[in-house]
Amino acid sequence: MEPRAEFRRRTRLAPEARRKQLMECALEVFSKRGIGRAGHAEIAELAQVSVATVFNYFNTREDLVNAVLTEVELYFRGIASAAFVQSKDPMETIHDYIAFVVEAAYTKPDYTHIWLEWSSSVREEIWPRYLKLLAHNTDLMKKVIKPGFENSTFECSLTVDEFCRALTGCGYMIIQMINQPNNPSQDKVIEFVYKY
Repeated sequence: MEPRAEFRRRTRLAPEARRKQLMECALEVFSKRGIGRAGHAEIAELAQVSVATVFNYFNTREDLVNAVLTEVELYFRGIASAAFVQSKDPMETIHDYIAFVVEAAYTKPDYTHIWLEWSSSVREEIWPRYLKLLAHNTDLMKKVIKPGFENSTFECSLTVDEFCRALTGCGYMIIQMINQPNNPSQDKVIEFVYKY
């Protein structure tokens, strides 16, 4: 595993700084190993701390998974909240949402890879939580996009719910596009998905 996290030397850190370091390492490990396989030992190795140190911050595997999913959930809730501001034009919000998701895929690949796995992992211990995230974000979308349907800004054969679900699904297309060997620029991905 080629480490990306910044902290590589054993140093004494304040508890909050250590937790931040361990979370960065956890995101990297979960992104590479998967939600079901990542564990305390790999995080300890990447952070260059003892396994006991990781257990001090995440007492159980469930605590670790919960902390990582909380981090990813807050990030993607933040994207939707930033894009779907009710005072903005519906078309502008759609463009902003696509741009934010594309930027996340380029600049926060660990978050997007974990989101991708989580969104297709129907294991009963994590799937209901993903559905809550999806419902939260699509509810934000609907509040802004629905007026565009009502005043005919959109010419679309989908319902508002179907449109919001399809817009959320664009995340998969974005991740596929940028993970190709000759991936397009951010602007090209945004332009393509927006036209789509």
